Amino acid sequence: MTDHDRLDDGPLDGDIGPAADAAPSADTSAGPSADAREEAARLAEELRRYERERELRRRRTDAVAGRVTAVLVALLLAFLAYDSVSTALKARERHDPWIYPPAVIAALCLAGLAALAVWAVRRLR
Repeated sequence: MTDHDRLDDGPLDGDIGPAADAAPSADTSAGPSADAREEAARLAEELRRYERERELRRRRTDAVAGRVTAVLVALLLAFLAYDSVSTALKARERHDPWIYPPAVIAALCLAGLAALAVWAVRRLR
């Protein structure tokens, strides 16, 4: 017997291999039982509840992180404005150029601080 003859012996429909020889299962019911469907529905509802709780925690965490970031940016802008104003005053006393570098930077920082304050007030409403 040649290799070619051995290949022609088995059926060619469907899977060829160990799974093809397995008998079809005896369970020919139309679908899962009522208990299995109720259990699946309960598990699906529990997963949806967990997802809602997780989304709520994520939103709270994001809100806190946003507030902390806004406060840190406000503090940074306030410090930069204070430093630039003090530098401008010292430069003016020494008769150095005080408008362009320090005063402009102070004005930009104060404008950014004002914009941040307006944004924060609008968010509170």
